[in-house]
Parts: sequence; structure tokens; C-alpha cells
Amino acid sequence: MAEKEPHFLLTKRFLPLFLTQFFGAFNDNLFRQAVIILITFRFAEEVSMAAPILTNLAVGLFILPFFLFSALAGQLADKYEKQNQIVWIKMWEIGLMIAGAYAFYLESLPVMIAVLAGLGLQSTFFGPIKYGILPDLMKRDELLSANALVEAATFVAILLGTVIGGMLVLSDGGLSAVSGFMIAIAVLGTLTGRMVPKTGQAAPDLTIRKNVLASTGALLKSSWSNDISRRAIIGISWIWLLGTIFIAQIPDIVKNRLGGDEQIVTLFMACFSLGIGAGSLICSKVLKGSITARLAVPGLVALAVVTTLLFFLLPSATLLSPTGVGLTEFLTDPRNMVITLLLVMIAMGAGIVIVPLYAVLQDRTDRSERSRTMAATNIVNSGFMAVGSLMAAAMIGFGLTSPQVLLITGVANLLFVPVAGRLHKSL
Repeated sequence: MAEKEPHFLLTKRFLPLFLTQFFGAFNDNLFRQAVIILITFRFAEEVSMAAPILTNLAVGLFILPFFLFSALAGQLADKYEKQNQIVWIKMWEIGLMIAGAYAFYLESLPVMIAVLAGLGLQSTFFGPIKYGILPDLMKRDELLSANALVEAATFVAILLGTVIGGMLVLSDGGLSAVSGFMIAIAVLGTLTGRMVPKTGQAAPDLTIRKNVLASTGALLKSSWSNDISRRAIIGISWIWLLGTIFIAQIPDIVKNRLGGDEQIVTLFMACFSLGIGAGSLICSKVLKGSITARLAVPGLVALAVVTTLLFFLLPSATLLSPTGVGLTEFLTDPRNMVITLLLVMIAMGAGIVIVPLYAVLQDRTDRSERSRTMAATNIVNSGFMAVGSLMAAAMIGFGLTSPQVLLITGVANLLFVPVAGRLHKSL
């Protein structure tokens, strides 16, 4: 009897990339959350500037490189050996983490923000490689499951990095602990990156266009001209926008609608991250390796319905507690349990929609252009998230409540149903 082949998760062609991505996402969020906490509780008062302004500046500088350098990153990923680039990018991360540790030692906010921007730039160059190399490493019937595992692990890493960074940074010796932690993780990521298999150059004759604006415009035009890639990119970017808006409203809803404390905020953030991970794995099981967009339409409709249910279940008036309702008290209320469940279902819906779209994009893009297409996706993602955040802020400014913003965002899922339907029919 032939020996059963091990699950691809444990193979050398997948596990090193999986771990490298996990460690990178963990480190990004560990450092970013530590900086945000320091800004909120220490630096904002010292520099006489509102904490939200500083935190939005820091996050904005992390995202800015995706707009500016994704086109160059996609070209490099297609032209040169991806494994070599992964190693150099991870070594770059070690340097950034050492600089971050030095910034913590000096307690220098400008250096911290500079390191955060450097991490954004590093992520910009890693993203097209990560998605571009997966189809080279996996069998076609494994591609959907591989994307699901990568997405699930990424959101778990985001959650762990955010929670650990927030817990450690203000504790005794916390800055030293965070510094040691993030340098060690960067070293581990570099070691696993060295074990990613070489796949060869996808487009060795490609001429690199160094003009950032021209290359970005050409990249977007090329991706937009293809019906399948355009529709998949729109769907992926919409889900990123939805997630950004939902996560941004959670602290206000917890504090001013549910009367909860920071433990409840952490609970909701954890539920959202784990829900996306669970949805990613569920779609993999349902589709059984089939690369299709057939779950996109029901997923978007479900997101609209569940978000509407959440809106009507949230209290219409502010609930205030002198100290904030704790975790135990919060979970004894049946309505709060249902609210938490609905939030998990929304996150699962997002995971169910987005993972097959990534697989479609990878599968239907020529190998010589794949990384550039993924870079175009990153540019559009960033644009959607930035515009979505501005629109949410504008709605709040015009007097809408956070639950109303969620309702509008949820119902807006129905606007993308025709795009998803046409994508499914075109495959």
C-alpha cells in the first residue's frame, strides 16, 4: 500500500512561506500597537498634540508605501528570483527591528514613526512575492486551501501581535521585552525565509520602470483592462474597506453603546480576527479546492443581512458605566452574546468572500505578470481603505452614529453583488 502523502501544510514547499508570513504579520502589528499605545498614553501629552492625530499619522505612514512603491515591488518580484528577495526583505526587517529597539531605548517618537514607515515599505515589497509565489509552490487543487491558511494565519498573527504589544509596552520593562521579542521574531522569519524553495524568474526580460507614477499608472491600467482581474480586485478591496471600517467603529460602540471597558474591545477585536480566519478555512472546506467565485454573491448578501441585524440589536441610547462593564458581566447578558456572535459571523462572511477571490486572481493571471497583478491589488486595497476611512469619518462628522455607519457599510455590500455575479459567470 502506498504511503499517504502528508498535508501540504507540513511540506517544505509551503511551511517555510507560511511561517515567514506569520512572523512578518506578527512583528508589524507588535511594533505598530506598541507605538500606538505609547502615543496614546505618553507622547501625545508630551508634544501637546491630540492622540488620534498622531496615531492616524503613524498608521498613514505605514500605508503610504503601498501607494508609492507597489508597482516597483511587483516588477521586481516578477523579474527576479522571489526566494532571494524574501531573504533580503527579512534581513531588512531585522535591521528595522534593531532600529525600533533603539527608538524604544531613546523613547524617540520620530524614530519610531520612521521605523513604522520602514515596515510599511518592507510589507509593500513582500506582498506581491507572497501571493505571486503561491501558485508556483502549490498544486492547482491546493491553491485555495493554501490561500485560506495564509489568510487565517495572518489574522491570528495580527491579533497576537496587537494584544501582546498592547499588554507589554506599558508594563515594567515592557519596552525591553517588546524589543527583544520583535528582534527574535525577525531573525526567525529570516531563517524560515531562507527555506522557501526557489521557483525561478517569472519574467527575466522585464524592463523595470523606475518612474513611480508612470509605473503605477501602467500597472493599474493593465490590471483594469482584464475583466476577471478587475472584478476580483474590486471584490477583494471592498472586503478590506469593510474590515477597516468595522474595526475602527468597535471601540466607540463598546464604550458608548454597550458600556464596556477595554477588555470588551479586545474581545471584539479577537472575535473579528478569528472570524475572518475561520471564514477563510470554511470556504476552503466548502469549495474543496475548486477555484470559483460562487460563494461571493451569497457571502455579500449574508454580510448585508447580518450587519442589519447587528444594527437593530445594538442599543439606540448610550449605556454608561463609571468604570465600564467588565468581561464577565458583559458575557452574562444574552443580548451581548448575540452581538458578539453576529460580529463573528460578519468576519466569517468577509473571509468566505475574499479568499476565493485571491485564488481566482492568482489562477487566472499569467505567471509572468502575477506579482504585478497582486501589486495592483495592494494599490487598490490601500485606496479603498483610505477612502473608506475618510467617508466613515465624514459620516461621523455629519452626525451619524457608529452603528449607522456600520449599517450603511453593511447594506453597501449589495452594490457589489452584480460585480461578483459577473465574475462567477465569467470563470
